[in-house]
Amino acid sequence: MSVQTFRVSDAVLRKACEFNGISIEGREDEMILFGIRGALPAAHNQSLLDFSDHLEFEESHLLQRVNIDYYYPRCLIGQWLPSERKVAVFLASTVPNLKLVQRNRKRMHQFNCMQPGYYDYRKGQHPRSNTGFQPHRAIRLNGPITLRRANYTMSNGQPVINYGPSAAISVGNPGDNIHCARNNTRTTRVRSIRGTNYSTSFCMSDYYSSYGCQVITGCPPQYIPRGQSNGDWNAWDKFITNAYDDFAEDQNDFKYLLLNSIDVYNAANASSSDPALFKVRFGSTGTLVERLQRGLNNMRKSSTGNPYYSGSIDGDFGRGTAEALMRFQKDNYNGNAYGYAGENTFRSLGAPL
Repeated sequence: MSVQTFRVSDAVLRKACEFNGISIEGREDEMILFGIRGALPAAHNQSLLDFSDHLEFEESHLLQRVNIDYYYPRCLIGQWLPSERKVAVFLASTVPNLKLVQRNRKRMHQFNCMQPGYYDYRKGQHPRSNTGFQPHRAIRLNGPITLRRANYTMSNGQPVINYGPSAAISVGNPGDNIHCARNNTRTTRVRSIRGTNYSTSFCMSDYYSSYGCQVITGCPPQYIPRGQSNGDWNAWDKFITNAYDDFAEDQNDFKYLLLNSIDVYNAANASSSDPALFKVRFGSTGTLVERLQRGLNNMRKSSTGNPYYSGSIDGDFGRGTAEALMRFQKDNYNGNAYGYAGENTFRSLGAPL
C-alpha cells in the first residue's frame, strides 16, 4: 500500500456518517465511539512514535492507512465528542489475533470478525463473570452485529485466516465487547521507518487478547505486572477512564461506528458527493435504506419465487434487511456476500445511485 495519510476530525466523521447513512441525531451531547480498521497515527520523521500523543481530545489527529495482518494491533478505536467537535484515538485491534487461533485450533469456529456498521454498546464488565480471566470494567456489546466466521487453510502447519467475501457471514451477538488487549509496558510503541512509513515486521507485540472483540492496547492498572508502572503507554486506562469517569460519567449506552480506513480516508478527501462513496450497512437509516428495501422486495429468489425482503419499508437497516441483502448478494455474486450495499448492489437491484 502506498503511503496514504488523512486527518480524522469531527467534520470528517460527520462526512463519513453521511456517506454511510449513519445518523447521530439525538446524540450530539454524548460520547460516540468509533473504530478505524487498518490505520495508525502517521509518523512525523520519527524513528520511534509515541502513541500517547494521540490519546488527548484534539480537533484532529493525523493518521495513516496500513494493512491488517491479524498479528499486530493495526487499527484505532476513538472517542468522539460531537458537541465539542473533538476526537481522541487509541491504538487498538478490531480483528481477532492469529496467535490465539494457533493456540486454540479446536475453537476456530468461535473466532469472528465484526463487519463495519453502527452498533449498540453499554457499560459493563468483561468478562461478565467475576471468576473469568482478569475481569474489568469495559463496554459491552448490546445488540446484533454483522459478523464473519473465517475460512481457514493450513500453510506449513499453521492456520491461514480469510475473512473475505466468500467467508460465512451472518447477523448475531457473539459478545464482541470493547475491552483491554492485555498488553504491558514493553509492547507499547510503534517502530517506524524514518520518513513516513511503518516497519512491516514490527508494530507493538504480536499478541493481543481477541477472539473477535474490539480491543485497546494496555491493561487495567490492577493487572500491570509487578515492577512495571502505569502511565501514558496504557491507552486502555485512558480510554476507559474517559468513558467511565471523566467525559461520559452519566452515559450508560454508547453507539460504536466501525469503518474501514478507506472509508474514512475517502471522507477526509472527498471534494464532491460521488455516488461511488455512498453505502448503507447495518445501523444505517434513511432514504437509501428505503431504496434498498424496495429493491430487495421487488427482486424474487429464483428457487422459490419469494421476494428477498418482505419486511417493512422503514428505512432502518437492521437484522431483516441485512439478512435479505446477504441472500441477494450470494445469489448474484457467485456465492459472495459483502454485507453492505454500494453502487454495484443498487445497480443490480435496478435502483442505481
